[in-house]
Amino acid sequence: MAQLTAKIESFLLEAPLEAICSGSIFYLTMDGDEVGEYNTIRTLTERAMESGYNTIISLKALKVLNIAQESTTDYTREEIEQNVRILKTKLGSPITNADENLYGALKKNIDGGLNISELTWRDPIASTVLSDDSEIIKNLSHRQRRTFMEPRENMKCEVPRLISSRVDEFVENFDKIDNPNHIRNIVHDKLWKEDEFELLKTAERILGVLGDIWCNPAFSTRATSSVQSEGTYITDVIMPLLRASLSDLPNGYICLSTVERQSLASKAHRNDGTGKVKMGKKPDIMALERCNGKLVEFLYVESSRIVCSPTKKTDDEIKLWQELLDGSSYISSAYRPTCNQFGVIGIQVAGEKIYLNVLVNDASGIPRYFHLDYAEIPLTSEVGLRTKALIRLLLTLRNIIIVNKNLLKQAMEQAVSHPPEILPQVPQ
Repeated sequence: MAQLTAKIESFLLEAPLEAICSGSIFYLTMDGDEVGEYNTIRTLTERAMESGYNTIISLKALKVLNIAQESTTDYTREEIEQNVRILKTKLGSPITNADENLYGALKKNIDGGLNISELTWRDPIASTVLSDDSEIIKNLSHRQRRTFMEPRENMKCEVPRLISSRVDEFVENFDKIDNPNHIRNIVHDKLWKEDEFELLKTAERILGVLGDIWCNPAFSTRATSSVQSEGTYITDVIMPLLRASLSDLPNGYICLSTVERQSLASKAHRNDGTGKVKMGKKPDIMALERCNGKLVEFLYVESSRIVCSPTKKTDDEIKLWQELLDGSSYISSAYRPTCNQFGVIGIQVAGEKIYLNVLVNDASGIPRYFHLDYAEIPLTSEVGLRTKALIRLLLTLRNIIIVNKNLLKQAMEQAVSHPPEILPQVPQ
């Protein structure tokens, strides 16, 4: 107990402010995957706070914390006053005739209504910026204010009536989306579930994302890309590619989420019958769908940085198939989707390589794990020859999800209309 208290105290005293939160304390006190009792953690934290406070007071008494600060001249007030003078000079020499009346009024408002001594760098005008929500602008006459606001008004466009009607239709019918007739009862049969025109539209979206990536200086050279964090890689590359691939599905929407949340399937599996609260695995990305009021996870993604070590690659491989097994078990126990057809999907990004995997249960309920496809992500146009393989992988992912959504919906309807029989208990 004393060791945990010291651990928390050290964290509170030494960790960066942005890292200190209640979640951090819970993680510090976890025993493996098990979360401790709330009251115990609270008691430990209170003891650590009291001890840390006494430490600070003691140091303060010894004047250890009273480090002499170098005396520096505060130029802030002088700089702000100079900026205001520069602004007034510019207002006194308008370039265009249209600005003459406006500039005169602005200069008058500054002279008569601005208390320079109260300005700080939080005020735009201290940096010579005239903001449309400032009192100086609000006090202009209607005509002068209209002149000032003209650039803003020129940027605004009237939304066409057709667009407004489409928005109303979307909002009204969002929960009424149904599968079109041509994709009802579809299965995996080596055929695309969309025609070439629809596939081309998806490919164009993916190419558009690649164009954005190829213009991103963060990935322009191996030197710059190698220092990017995992978060940057996911945000700027992986998520845009997945969104381009999985948007506008013919049988409804899905949610691609990077929120660091526990997998519901993993949490259910790890806590099944244990009597203890254990943390579920946290994939980097999940695809979820709300079906009949319940969230269903059917895609998990694990990603590394652009530079991936062999250890990271192996660890993510193991974590991914375990997540797929948890997800498949969770869905199968609740809905029993078609065997040898429905599969939970896993994507692993290891460096510049992307792998597409799927876990399918056979007729006996034995999970089969397949390494379906892989490609290399072209981060620059110099390696553009990688693009076709990436397009193939992402279109395959889209095709699988279209079928899986249909299979899942059928399984749910079947589960509602034909719930599993509950056998009577036989007296012992």
